[in-house]
Amino acid sequence: MRRLPPPVVRDLDALAEAEAVLPIDLALARLIAGLDAEHAAPDPARQRTLALATALVSRATRDGHSGIALVDHAGETFPEEEHSRSAFRGLPEMPALDVWRGHLDASPTVGGPDAGCPLVWDSDRLALRRHWDAERRVARAVLGRLAPVTEAPSEAARAAFGRLFPPRPDGRLDRQALAAAAALRQRVLFVAGGPGTGKTYTAARLLALVLADRPTARVALAAPTGKAASRLTDSIGSALPGLPEGLAEAVPVEAVTLHRLLGAHPERAGFRHDARSPLPHDLVLVDEGSMVDLRLFDALLAALRPDAALVVLGDPDQLPPVGVGTTFADLVSEGTGPAPTDLAAFCARLGLSSVPTSGTASALSASVVELTESRRFTAESDVGTFAVAVREGEVEASLAALRERDALALVEHEPAREALAWALPFARETVAAPTPKAALAVLDRFRLLAAVRRGPRGVEGLNAAIEQALREERRIRWSPYGPRVYRGRPVLVTVNDPDTDLKNGDVGVCWGRGEDRVVVFAGREPVPFSRLPAHEPAWALTVHKSQGSEFEAVGVVLPEPGTRGATLVTRELLYTAATRAKASVTVFGEAAEVGHAVRESQRRTSGLAARLRAD
Repeated sequence: MRRLPPPVVRDLDALAEAEAVLPIDLALARLIAGLDAEHAAPDPARQRTLALATALVSRATRDGHSGIALVDHAGETFPEEEHSRSAFRGLPEMPALDVWRGHLDASPTVGGPDAGCPLVWDSDRLALRRHWDAERRVARAVLGRLAPVTEAPSEAARAAFGRLFPPRPDGRLDRQALAAAAALRQRVLFVAGGPGTGKTYTAARLLALVLADRPTARVALAAPTGKAASRLTDSIGSALPGLPEGLAEAVPVEAVTLHRLLGAHPERAGFRHDARSPLPHDLVLVDEGSMVDLRLFDALLAALRPDAALVVLGDPDQLPPVGVGTTFADLVSEGTGPAPTDLAAFCARLGLSSVPTSGTASALSASVVELTESRRFTAESDVGTFAVAVREGEVEASLAALRERDALALVEHEPAREALAWALPFARETVAAPTPKAALAVLDRFRLLAAVRRGPRGVEGLNAAIEQALREERRIRWSPYGPRVYRGRPVLVTVNDPDTDLKNGDVGVCWGRGEDRVVVFAGREPVPFSRLPAHEPAWALTVHKSQGSEFEAVGVVLPEPGTRGATLVTRELLYTAATRAKASVTVFGEAAEVGHAVRESQRRTSGLAARLRAD
């Protein structure tokens, strides 16, 4: 491979020195620019464009984007990374849009969707080949499942539907019933709803309806993480007693992680189940769809039999996945709106009338149902009012709710110290609890949630401050020669551990002394402390780690203004944190930081919507 021209080397060195990219981004940039130099006429300017564009695309994928839009970066300085040291050395400038287009068009390393090049340039969007292909496969798999299974519900389905979804006394449309009817008719369904809108309640009744219609159907329940799978198991189990007699017995309860369902191997890439070896199930139901990234959605759809059905539940307004894409949110957005007339006709045959329709509904609209009525938060509830204002991007309404509502508060003076004072009464009660069950019950009542890990307003600083305060009050103690462990200490498991069957996100409390020391988790046998996998204290959690959890009271700690961490706080993060609370929310941070979070949406560049329309 030819050596890169000096201007290209200088720019890549500048990115490295400023820590604006990682070594893997630089390696890929050198590779693509080197291939261009080897297979095309020498052009240092073009190779510079290819190197900078590749480094930017590679970094963007780590930020969750499946590609970059040229117009967002053309003529601009190479964007800083969270921990960039750009103040020490200037970052290079990206080419003008017309120059950028010309260089991409002339390079053998860049091509259209079917060119087979490592970079795909389509509609002024640049992406790595693997992500463009994954979006195309997801779009085609979803669109290929839109044809209805049936237009005529069976007698058994009609009878079960009437028992599961009696008419509402107020005469309004029962959107949970609409979701169940759509699951009976469609081979793919996305059920969207915020906290408390009854997604898992709907799932239990939806499953009962499908199994009443097809008693021999094989059903799998799954979620993206072990913690989410455990919650789904508990939620479905708790919903079964409310089902009509004779309809609950066949509904499965046990959920597994998506990786386990698909057959992930710890030492190999890919999954055991794919298009050549599909899953045996007739219906797969997945919870927490907003946490499923593009790669996992692609693998799941590929592993389904052509005649199998998929139902995905989630909240598209929550934080996006850790990995690439906003697949669930993109799919919901494309299908949101009135139902097509043929779906409404199917619902009428089941006994559900007054379904809003449109003759121009999108092809995906029959497979997307939004649950809009929250049973946890009424229109007058304080937490619900704040959450809606945040979700809608209304800064003044969000701040007014925090300042005026009884169950809400904004603490701007010394936020870290006040967050500690807020949490200490709960922490004292936890370590003084007479039994592990009582300690876990206290932990379910409160939690501090932070946007970042480091610093006095980060998870690590908050956990350390709480433990130091308890120690100074002589409520806890630990040996300086061993692990920091004491009775009542909450711990968060940070890995999936097959030996103990503990999952990433499980929270337990330490109990006992010496060799008898164990960690107690709800609903299972205690685990000896010596066998506990990787873990950390859990007085405070990151907002990401809290997803799917619920607490009576939540304290949200915002990063210090002017820090890199402050730029990470977005509308989705604040909404996710606030909706973990059942009764009250206290925000520790400056009003300006709340306003910044509400204004800033965590928009990710994605090509899935375009693929859905194009295919």
